Amino acid sequence: MAVYHADALVIRSREFGESDRVLTLFSREMGKIQAVAKGVRKPKSRQRAGAQLFTYADFLIHRGKTLDTVSQCSPRESFSHLWYDLDRSFAATGIAELLDISTLPAQPNQELFGLTLTCLFLIEQFDPALVLTAYSLRSMTLLGYRPRLGECAECGASISGERLFFSSDAGGTLCGNCRQTYSGRWIRAGSVAFMRQLMRADITKIDRLRWNAWMQEEILETLRLFVEHKFERPLKSWRMGSLGTDDAGRHNNRREGKENDGSFMD
Repeated sequence: MAVYHADALVIRSREFGESDRVLTLFSREMGKIQAVAKGVRKPKSRQRAGAQLFTYADFLIHRGKTLDTVSQCSPRESFSHLWYDLDRSFAATGIAELLDISTLPAQPNQELFGLTLTCLFLIEQFDPALVLTAYSLRSMTLLGYRPRLGECAECGASISGERLFFSSDAGGTLCGNCRQTYSGRWIRAGSVAFMRQLMRADITKIDRLRWNAWMQEEILETLRLFVEHKFERPLKSWRMGSLGTDDAGRHNNRREGKENDGSFMD
């Protein structure tokens, strides 16, 4: 098939040549694909709007020998609210980057596509960090990497206490017996309970859940380390701005005699 349609989101865009861009698209029908949008960096390009990050559009794409080419683009949603607020922009970028590093080309996942599209809309109304956290937990679940929370990831035993030990290597929280052979970090039981709530709640009603600043920081840092460990790639956008690393958390972990498992940390 020389030409095909793709109902897709732009999750990455990089300069290519003098006036082109290579777009990484996540499509409903075909999963992740790459295509060149020719001339879109020119001010008068008709396809310029469709090449912007986060754009949801209907793409007509010509299949090439080495790289496909965007022949036509009809934007459906530009998510303009993501460009005028720094926290919303960081959260949306975090979603796009996580989707990019966690998926392989040409592997469709309609549930993941729907989740991503929904969360980009929700960022306009809800706490952006909350949406990013919910997206991270649910996308990892859809991809088969759901972290085990509140029970031992090694032996399955129920865990209690004010703080629990989380190991990215083990894939979740660990009991006192099993944690001896793993590196990890301590996380408050309230943060673990909140993550479990986020996974169970209706995604369109997560704004009813309440968290505080330390919980947000602790959860985002734990998830960042978990995702980076699973895919062996840094989440660059998560290290920026309000999604930065938790220095206080690292200090507390060392006081407990356990090193943080953040092998990707600066």
